[in-house]
Amino acid sequence: MGRARRALGLRGRIAGAVFLSAVVTLAVAAVALLGPLEHSLRNAEIKSLQKELRKQTPASTFSRLDLCRIVTDPHGEQRALGRAESHLAAAIGGQVVVLVPSPGGSHPWILPRKGDTEEETDVAHDNFDDATRAYDTDQRVSSTTSGYAREAIPFTKHCLVGSQKVPKRYVIAVRKSIAEIPAVAHVVRRAFFDAALAALALTLLLGIPLSARLVRRLRRLREVAIDAARDAPMIVPVDNAADEVGDLARALHSMQQQLQTQEEARRSFVATASHELRTPLASLDGMLELLGEDLHDAAPDIEDARALLDRARAQSRRLGRLAADLLDLSRIDAQIQLRSEPVELGELSRAVLAEFELGSAERQIHTELQADAGHAVWALGDPGSIARILRILLDNALRATPPGTGIAVLLTKSQGGARITVSDEGPGVEAEEREAIFERFSRGKDTAGQAGFGLGLAIGRELAQRMGGDLVLEDPSDLHPAGARFTLCLPAALTPDSDPIAVVS
Repeated sequence: MGRARRALGLRGRIAGAVFLSAVVTLAVAAVALLGPLEHSLRNAEIKSLQKELRKQTPASTFSRLDLCRIVTDPHGEQRALGRAESHLAAAIGGQVVVLVPSPGGSHPWILPRKGDTEEETDVAHDNFDDATRAYDTDQRVSSTTSGYAREAIPFTKHCLVGSQKVPKRYVIAVRKSIAEIPAVAHVVRRAFFDAALAALALTLLLGIPLSARLVRRLRRLREVAIDAARDAPMIVPVDNAADEVGDLARALHSMQQQLQTQEEARRSFVATASHELRTPLASLDGMLELLGEDLHDAAPDIEDARALLDRARAQSRRLGRLAADLLDLSRIDAQIQLRSEPVELGELSRAVLAEFELGSAERQIHTELQADAGHAVWALGDPGSIARILRILLDNALRATPPGTGIAVLLTKSQGGARITVSDEGPGVEAEEREAIFERFSRGKDTAGQAGFGLGLAIGRELAQRMGGDLVLEDPSDLHPAGARFTLCLPAALTPDSDPIAVVS
């Protein structure tokens, strides 16, 4: 069975399933429609006959005739009865006869009049079993035979027998031909089967090309997947069809673009990281080699050895910063969940500024924290990540700010948020570099001789966005015409002493 399915293929299975569904649908329709068709047509004729009879009120019409005289004296009112029967027969498009039960009581019917026309002869050969049921039950009886829709209507006429009025019951036997119903049903069945065959042929004509086109589209996507598994260049075909296969092709195309972007980023990362690591490592290796030569000399140059040691320590610290940046990037790319809790920015900023006191004092750069006195600024975020972003901004400011100038850290509240702004008095950022500096391994041109690795601001912005905020470079203004001003925007948090928010009912 499995081999047969594989040999049949998806195209054959789709076409077969569509064809089988059409066959089953048509078969169900045939059973539901054609089976009761003739019965439904007969019922429709009976209802039509009943509707016409309700309009004519035959019982009232015939009860007004002198049927008692017609029965006892056929030559008296014979013509009046014939006219009434003919009028009703013409109105309903059928045959009508008034029946009188025989004196024997077993209901062999007596025809009050007899004729020699074809319709009257047909009625004469009727056994009138429906009239018998109507007479016995005193209820109207509707029925059909192979050739007629029938209606038997009982009514009572009081006839004078001697000096007394005796009730006598009669039955109006109505017959309407339905001989054309089998022919109509046959025509409908023939038309249905012809339409069914045409529908099945059309299903095959449409289903086979459609399934073939679907299989071709899937085969192209399969070839793309095989190329991806072989690490070969893959080109996802453009498929603009508004269906599931088109959605799959577009998803694969988007995935291909993302993979290409990630691969380019990976190669750039590896190339840049290896370059950045190679430079300090080579420098550190050379310094240690010179330091070793100085120390093995009979008369070592202590001052030169100390200078080499200081430079080696600087390169070691640079390698440490690079390792920390790469670790931060790996955590960001791994989508590690950050904490989200209220953080008091004033206390955190003072703790981070204290870490830079020694470095800023050596370069004669003063730092200042500006915040509203007595008003704490609370933000919602990860304390470690906020401190990491502030360290990045302060480290960049210290490297860009000339000696003898200052760095300001400003804490402010905004509508629905909190902000930390770090301002320096350095050369600032060129207009064409304002967004590029936030990309990985991208560094500004004017770094005051203190070039980093181009990772800090990229890490800072990604961490800020992970916390629901952002890291932006402010535009120059009249109050700050020079230098650079970076602002960390974070969601605001409710402070412990905040007033409760009024709830409107």
